Amino acid sequence: MVSKTPTLKIAIVRNYDTPATWGQLMIDSFSNTIKSIVPGAAIETFFPITNGVFPDIDGFDLIILTGGTVNLTLPEVEPWVENTFDFIRTVSQSSSTKLMGICWGHQAICRALGGTIRFNSQGDCVGVNSLKFTDNGIEFFGKSKSGEQSREFSLHKFHKRQIDKIAPNFIELAEDREVLLSKDDKIISFQGHPEMTREVARGILDADDGAYTGELTQGQVDDLYALFELQNDGLRIFGRVLDWCSEKEPTRST
Repeated sequence: MVSKTPTLKIAIVRNYDTPATWGQLMIDSFSNTIKSIVPGAAIETFFPITNGVFPDIDGFDLIILTGGTVNLTLPEVEPWVENTFDFIRTVSQSSSTKLMGICWGHQAICRALGGTIRFNSQGDCVGVNSLKFTDNGIEFFGKSKSGEQSREFSLHKFHKRQIDKIAPNFIELAEDREVLLSKDDKIISFQGHPEMTREVARGILDADDGAYTGELTQGQVDDLYALFELQNDGLRIFGRVLDWCSEKEPTRST
């Protein structure tokens, strides 16, 4: 008798509230990316900002914390953010469920578990950016799309803040604290957006209220839109994360 492969169960925790079109497009980009890699995956979205409901930890293989807009450099945050911190701590202590943080989710995991956040030293970061794996990152993510073991990779980015001090018991998979992995191999997080498409990125900038474009010339804004068209490694990176979900032992040797 042929055994069936267990269905991969994924929860997406939406950490932003917007009426703009990009809000749903962002959730769709997660679902579409996951389904393109694992067509049979079961995906459920949660919106604790509005209803306070978080996923049942034992009911999912992977929980994804999306990007968001709340400033995590502030000492005091809204109750739903504190609840998110508590949820992160609970997931980190679970026996099997893995956690993935994206952008704001990356920062929230860091702060919840003892790290710190600061504003970007070089200003706002928007568009597809080139990044570099550490040795641990090369070991974890393996070869590039061309089959080479390259240190460089690229992802969409859209953020004003970044991690200053990483939380205890995490290692860097990319330089400048861009990708982190917990030493117990249960939590991975990215400052960049492996799931983001050019349509989502353009939608965010289209709806910008001046937070990113207020002090830019039209030419500089046009340059940002051009960055959304660059090739990136998001699909490969996300695929590796989904493989990691089912791994029982750490990939790295150190």
